[in-house]
Amino acid sequence: MREIRTARLILRNFATADWNSLKKMIVPYMSSAYGKYDSQWPMDDEGIQGVCEWFSKGDDYLAVCEKESGVLVGMVCMNPADREGVYNLGYIFSPDHYGRGYAYESCMAYISYVFEELGAKEVITGTAAANIPSCRLLERLGLPIVKESTGSFCNDEHGNPITFKSYEYKLTCDSWSEMIKLHSLRGERGTENGI
Repeated sequence: MREIRTARLILRNFATADWNSLKKMIVPYMSSAYGKYDSQWPMDDEGIQGVCEWFSKGDDYLAVCEKESGVLVGMVCMNPADREGVYNLGYIFSPDHYGRGYAYESCMAYISYVFEELGAKEVITGTAAANIPSCRLLERLGLPIVKESTGSFCNDEHGNPITFKSYEYKLTCDSWSEMIKLHSLRGERGTENGI
């Protein structure tokens, strides 16, 4: 069981009862301008319930909840990659809670957790170049772009592949430690405005 607390948030394991809150977050995301660049999620109740149940059986996918209200505002994940000590960061947040810095706060906490508690060597992730909010978040988190590529995760309504430019990001444990030292010297807090 995994739980991470920040100033305003609790990152916790999913429960099967979270499926409706998860659906309220996923449906708008998949309908957004950025959803087409991601792996496709189920949109029906049964499909979302299945995903939520699967999330609840492991420690990699965490529900992000406001401390005060308990409301589920997003999700973050750290999937172990094929290489030992490498974790793949992912996140989705409710559009109702954009602009509050929750994505930054929770991703910082989870990155810190995998480096400091799980002994990670690297955190990697990727996003579509067109997903400017996600690119900005990753830059603020200290993940530099290490590769640019063109790819496709899904098809359009006519069955044609949606091809797009994407960026791959990587943060090493050493780079993370240096960044944390700089933040500490500057007296910076762990939150910023943004998604």
